[in-house]
Amino acid sequence: MPTELVVHSNVLKNTLLVSRQDVASNYRAVKCLINGGAPRPRTAVGGKKTRAARFFQSAGSPRQQFLAVVLLGGALLADGCSAYAQVATPVAAANEFHFVVLGDSQFHDPAGFNRIVDDVKLLHPAFVIQVGDMIRGYSGDLAKIREEWNRFRRQIAPLAPIAFMPVPGNHDLYNAGRKADVELEKIYREYWGATYYSFDYQNSLFVVLNTDAPEQENRIESEQWTWLSKTLNASSAQHVFIFMHRPPHTLDNAEALHDLLREHRVRYVFYGHHHHYHFDERDGIAYVMTNAAANSALTQDSAGSFDHLLHVSVRDLTTALAVVRADAIENPEFVHPSDNYDLYNISRELIARKIPLLDVAEDDGRYRWLMPLRLKNPTQRSLNLFIQCASNDDRWLFAPQSIEPVRLAAEASTVVALEASYTVERQPESSPTCLIRIPIQKRDGEWLDYTVEVEGQLDR
Repeated sequence: MPTELVVHSNVLKNTLLVSRQDVASNYRAVKCLINGGAPRPRTAVGGKKTRAARFFQSAGSPRQQFLAVVLLGGALLADGCSAYAQVATPVAAANEFHFVVLGDSQFHDPAGFNRIVDDVKLLHPAFVIQVGDMIRGYSGDLAKIREEWNRFRRQIAPLAPIAFMPVPGNHDLYNAGRKADVELEKIYREYWGATYYSFDYQNSLFVVLNTDAPEQENRIESEQWTWLSKTLNASSAQHVFIFMHRPPHTLDNAEALHDLLREHRVRYVFYGHHHHYHFDERDGIAYVMTNAAANSALTQDSAGSFDHLLHVSVRDLTTALAVVRADAIENPEFVHPSDNYDLYNISRELIARKIPLLDVAEDDGRYRWLMPLRLKNPTQRSLNLFIQCASNDDRWLFAPQSIEPVRLAAEASTVVALEASYTVERQPESSPTCLIRIPIQKRDGEWLDYTVEVEGQLDR
């Protein structure tokens, strides 16, 4: 007998009241029993009219009518005796947005970085922050440095109107002697403004630090330290995000900085410099290294050596971080309906996958069969077919041995006459097989190679 659940339905509120015992039963689905189209009346509960629906784990007799209801964690609603799972309604957040963090680029792979920029544009974040080493730098030639900054601006121009927020790195501020240079810092300010700054966005505070200031390389101190402390003290933001170029654990005053950030409940610290990805959480602070398209010393993806972007989401009191590999995002127009349907129709209608072999009389110690390849082009485009035949043990022989490319006009059909044979001394333990390759050009110009394998069937 099926286990019965009795669930009361409040007529006024139209809501099924499920007991704790019922919920604890962990039913994936229930059935609403309709007795003659009308539910059985029940006595009033709390002065309100009620009625009951009877639920079963499994169907009863064929005469009973059932309506399946899936328990999805929300309330169940009743309309008469019909029960429905309540459709969840999205709840708007008071503060909800996402932003992107990019790592080093340095013109190591400018084409790869350009593709990352285009990927970011498709995500359409509130803003983008790049954590330094945007140019090659390391030069005292001021004209050359300006040329590099102009080149970098052209790289990120497609992001507009998305705001771009830079973080200075050593390649952005260092001269040929690999020292922070006041003149290079001036040029940086001409293009981007302050080398350290903060801004508020909705419920969050964003702080950009300079780990490569002249006479303060590899540390945060003096005026910048005082400013940072005051900025954090003055903020009542629900989330605090810190951005710098050098890894904070490598700074000369790393522990003092960590203590300050922990005191102010910083949630994330993003940085670059070492050209790989890693994540470490310490005292509630997530330390995240990132790399956009700069050369990496390693090639192992599992060690973080891959090009990527970071996608950060904020929703009221919650945050989420996603690592998105470079080239993982596609433009929504990259597949046209004809690309999909043409391939689908070719896979279904071009040729049968199994072909019965037609016996031909034995001749000169050789057993022969006809293997006709009946081809049909189900598309509105012309197709070129390239056919080659073989067998796993190489004992089948084919004639012709070399098959000329077959051109099929739109919706045309043809038959390729093929003979498969073997000798008495070399009887095969495999089937004759033909591989048909069809180059297909997508609407966006990309060429695909679609292949079909056809097997000849021998009635032994």
